[in-house]
Amino acid sequence: MKKFVLVSAAIAIASLCSQGQTNSVPATAPASRVIDFCQDSRPDVRAYCKDLNDLQAAVNGGATKAEARESLNNLDLTQPAASSQFITATSNIVLAKALTSAVSSKAVASNAMQDAGQARLDRQTSPTTDTSGTTSLVSKAGSSELLSMALNTGALTESVNGTTATLNTNADQVFRLITGNDPDCTVTCKGVGRFESYVLNPTNISASLDLAQQSTKTAATTGQASGATSTPVNSATIPTGVGKLSGITARYQLLNKFDPRSTAFKTKWQNAVSANKVGVAAVTLMGATNSVMKLVTADAKDFVLDRDKIIDTAKSDPTGVALANFFDNYFSDASQIVLKDPSIGPYISQVMQDRAAYRKVWFDALQTAAGNLFTFEYDYNRPLNQPITHNFKLIYAYDFANAGMLTFNGSASLYGTIPAGAKYGRLHYGQVSTEYDRTVTGTGKSFQTQLSLAGYWQYQPNPSVLNIPAGTVAPGTDIPLPNGTQEFVGTAGSLWVTQAKFTLKGGGNVQIPIAVSWSNKTDLLQGSKVGGQVGISYNFSSLAGLFTGASNQ
Repeated sequence: MKKFVLVSAAIAIASLCSQGQTNSVPATAPASRVIDFCQDSRPDVRAYCKDLNDLQAAVNGGATKAEARESLNNLDLTQPAASSQFITATSNIVLAKALTSAVSSKAVASNAMQDAGQARLDRQTSPTTDTSGTTSLVSKAGSSELLSMALNTGALTESVNGTTATLNTNADQVFRLITGNDPDCTVTCKGVGRFESYVLNPTNISASLDLAQQSTKTAATTGQASGATSTPVNSATIPTGVGKLSGITARYQLLNKFDPRSTAFKTKWQNAVSANKVGVAAVTLMGATNSVMKLVTADAKDFVLDRDKIIDTAKSDPTGVALANFFDNYFSDASQIVLKDPSIGPYISQVMQDRAAYRKVWFDALQTAAGNLFTFEYDYNRPLNQPITHNFKLIYAYDFANAGMLTFNGSASLYGTIPAGAKYGRLHYGQVSTEYDRTVTGTGKSFQTQLSLAGYWQYQPNPSVLNIPAGTVAPGTDIPLPNGTQEFVGTAGSLWVTQAKFTLKGGGNVQIPIAVSWSNKTDLLQGSKVGGQVGISYNFSSLAGLFTGASNQ
């Protein structure tokens, strides 16, 4: 029985991921001319794209009719092997006709992924540690899928509290949204190429803006507006607007949560299959698929695929256009008859929901089998009245599954530019930090709570540098500083910070972090400090529905 369960899971995974896979064309074929059936606009051609790619590649490679006919069972609707792709190709048609509360497959899949994502402990949605308004003492290794927004108030290493808005996004998800590439497989499917898989997918970008932190600027004056004195004033210091960009962060995941190639992962995966009921979900999915298969093969009995003709069509046009048109005509004729069966609609709807349920259980199993995470982070930081810095950070995390996650940070901060005659070097500081996170209420509930305990150590070789803008009056005098200056503020040495944080996770991917921290000093001021931080973040992954037309995602 265990072997059957594992085989069933493998079959279900193959079914879910068939949409995102394409086959290469043999070297003898004119690869630059052959179309990719998976990029076709017609749902039926996309659903069967793997088999169509195989057929066209085989014909272009010189395969005989006997050799090409071996794989045509997957394209013949009278054969059981073609039923799984038939469900994918017709699900939108069936669900559009439904008058009941049937939920579309994409909406079910989207909701399942959001629920699974809400339980993740590795997401970084707030700004970096050295930003005013942050609630995070440690940077996490993961990020949001599409887009998230966080509003935070407080400070951890800064002297001045701030209110900061942070936008996070994933480069691959934005690319898919713009190009309209939205495969049915959402977890394990391959991308459209190496650039997407190795550059876009691991890359996350965020921007932080200070919403309530004012700054000043010196402006030239043109004369007195009123007053009895005749003393001329050549310049004045005025407050400038709020909403200033305070930092940009780019993150690249060097190591994912799991490595399916490793022996350790395979062992954990086999244990997770049983523990998380993946096999049961796979068997349920296969049972519903078999119900559809019986109806499709029976109703399509008069539409046997003309195998000689489809092979001849593929040979007549090496680009694949003729083959795509031939199959689309064949499928349209057959599916019109099959879909007239009143009992097939509910079966297809059930299969799509079972697919989404299987995907969620399978994703949970991957979380259980997860191991190391390794991320590189670059921060462009613009603190108020201080020099611009470039921060480079390495993030390592280990997921203990039900026992929580442990995250380590190691970073160095460099000043952007060094003015002539400066008495400080390029190195701003170096720091190490760690955080332990654990879900308190359990990941299976819609409302969750997360406990986080963090510690931070930073060492500065010189005191912090404060930029004093031009026009500022020197302390104890009425003499304005014409060109501005820089001064050392605070002390060099170690900065220690500890934090306890409680995060409320509500429905719809809303998170509310509430934290209390203690530090022995801040970047500019000496003396211990106890402070509070609070924020709110929301994951806007469902925004994709506004662009793709899936309003119920």
